[in-house]
Amino acid sequence: MPVLMAKGQQVPLHRPDGRPLNLMRMGIGWQHAPRPALLGALGLHRRGRLGAFAVLYGHGRFLDALFADNPRNPDESIEHLTGLVAEDTPAAGDSESFFARLSRLPPHADRIVFAVSSFDGSTFETVQSAHCRLVDESRGHELARYTFPAQGPHTALIMAEVTRTAGAWTMTAIGEPATCATFGDLLQAIERHG
Repeated sequence: MPVLMAKGQQVPLHRPDGRPLNLMRMGIGWQHAPRPALLGALGLHRRGRLGAFAVLYGHGRFLDALFADNPRNPDESIEHLTGLVAEDTPAAGDSESFFARLSRLPPHADRIVFAVSSFDGSTFETVQSAHCRLVDESRGHELARYTFPAQGPHTALIMAEVTRTAGAWTMTAIGEPATCATFGDLLQAIERHG
């Protein structure tokens, strides 16, 4: 049974037997609100294109960003995936996900922030809820899930982060809205919540 996280809650990344987690997947999903009948029929209820990002930092400095157009970093420690993976079910509800091999990350890499953003000006007014969920990829078990209301006038959501301290990794639920027109804006919003 996964830990159902609340905003600000932290969960250590280890297996039930206490061994550190090495292969993880962060599944990210969002559920659109039902379209209002009249606006939907007229095509006036616009649903923008949302995309998920994994932003990698080392000692507070930006290292890399993974997303649909940049699906893996040079050392292949983090990879962006779209759609369902073999052990997933439609009930999992992931729109996109990131697979990470934590042991492959360079020693100075200590923070991965997961966010969703729309750079076409669309807001989250049509998004009812969002979630991120941490999966132990070696066993296919969901360890933690953070679900929260996402609807609002913002164009981005900073979902969660995975941080390394003294060799141990921890997931923190963030759930902070932001207004971003560019990737640079998203980086600034992440840094404000760092």
